[in-house]
Amino acid sequence: MNIDTIIRQIRANAPIFNGNVAGAAEYALAQDQAWMPGPSGYVVPLDDEPGPNLNLTGLQQVVTETFMVMCLLDNSTDRRGQAAATIAVNDVKAALFSAVLNWRPDDINAAQGFRYARGGLVGEPNRARLWWQFDFSIDVTITGAEGFQIPTTPLNEVQASITDQASGNPFASFAAPNLQK
Repeated sequence: MNIDTIIRQIRANAPIFNGNVAGAAEYALAQDQAWMPGPSGYVVPLDDEPGPNLNLTGLQQVVTETFMVMCLLDNSTDRRGQAAATIAVNDVKAALFSAVLNWRPDDINAAQGFRYARGGLVGEPNRARLWWQFDFSIDVTITGAEGFQIPTTPLNEVQASITDQASGNPFASFAAPNLQK
């Protein structure tokens, strides 16, 4: 999953953030080093959960890929935090849903787009900021085509003959040259 592609999607389709969407390598970095004004979103990759191999003679797996958007909300207007926890969370949630749900990036092999996985309050809110997390998942299919490919010699020509088993005399011979063209 390409986090840069997700950031561009949210910036373009969730105007509530005013372009204040960035990436972070992990949750702690997003929360401890937040530098954008709220509301802002920090996209963080989460788990890849592989399913069993579905192919007896090759590789075909469905992998559930998940990312979160850590949202920094301004909590300074209401000392109890009710405004940020209700109005702001609902507004941000609606904006994220319209930007991410059902969206399927071009660079992944998925039959359906992203779905909502979970969300909730993160850490202890204070009078200045409230952090809310929204998780989104997508099922990606991986096959042997994504894996290591054994180097082979290209097949350039096929020659064959049909022989009478009793006498050993050939009935016919043929060739298929230039198979790479």
